[in-house]
Amino acid sequence: MLRIGIVGSDNSHALAYSKLANVDKIAGDTCRVVGIWGHEPSRTEEVARDGEIETIVSRPEELLGMVDAVIVDDRHGDLHREHALPFLEAGLPVYVDKPFAVSLTDCREMLAAAERSGALLSSFSPLRVAPATVAMAEQLEPKGTIKVAHFAGPCDFESQYAGPFFYATHVIEIALRLLGSEIERLRAVRVGKNVAVQLATSGGALASFSYLGDAAYHFHASLFGTDGMVAGEIVGGAGSYAEVLKAFLKMIETGRRPLDDQQLLHPIAVVHAVQASLSGGGREVEVATMLDGDRSS
Repeated sequence: MLRIGIVGSDNSHALAYSKLANVDKIAGDTCRVVGIWGHEPSRTEEVARDGEIETIVSRPEELLGMVDAVIVDDRHGDLHREHALPFLEAGLPVYVDKPFAVSLTDCREMLAAAERSGALLSSFSPLRVAPATVAMAEQLEPKGTIKVAHFAGPCDFESQYAGPFFYATHVIEIALRLLGSEIERLRAVRVGKNVAVQLATSGGALASFSYLGDAAYHFHASLFGTDGMVAGEIVGGAGSYAEVLKAFLKMIETGRRPLDDQQLLHPIAVVHAVQASLSGGGREVEVATMLDGDRSS
């Protein structure tokens, strides 16, 4: 049986993953969440109780030797590098919940640690693998080449969890999955709490994001191809968390990561590009400059 540890109980995903593994047993008896650490003792006790986790540790590093794999689940992405590194350096498989990190330097340090030790490392939004996203991708197959697309989702640019980084990658990863190409350049404008982003992809599509700061909570996608269009709401929930857990277990079983280094870095670079465009009065920003600037820093 694969023993999983969770670092960070504050995120609602921590309870979702532990219940899927321990209570619902979606993977049968092949895995179990056996230990957890969190910032807030009362919240950690709640997750451990409802997720049927046997052990609460006082420091994340106490999970070493107790677990075979780790889910890093802090709400604040600035904590992800600190909490993932000890396990990556020990060669353990690690899934980092979204965002991979806030700093691109932190992202690269985690990737470098995984490469040195041979640890398996992945990170992605649950909405990237949500059944609704997968179904929409299948519907797009006969619609030809995507030329225009629009994606919408909630995002608080003033969140205490590093502003847009806590939620912006949801929309970005839905878009990357459905467009099948990277975002090359973008412009962003903010009105009140809402942000609109116009972007061009490497596949030649013109797309836009609507980040909803004070509108109703919904994720939605509309894509227009040369032979038709597809539109619909992207619903997450238990189904998307189940797919994350399945993807994590498959990575460990096969030894193959679902996303490569560039695919892990790109969503974070896009958020930095959005911030750069907003701070520059809506100027156009090349996403590659975010990555290049990180390498030279």
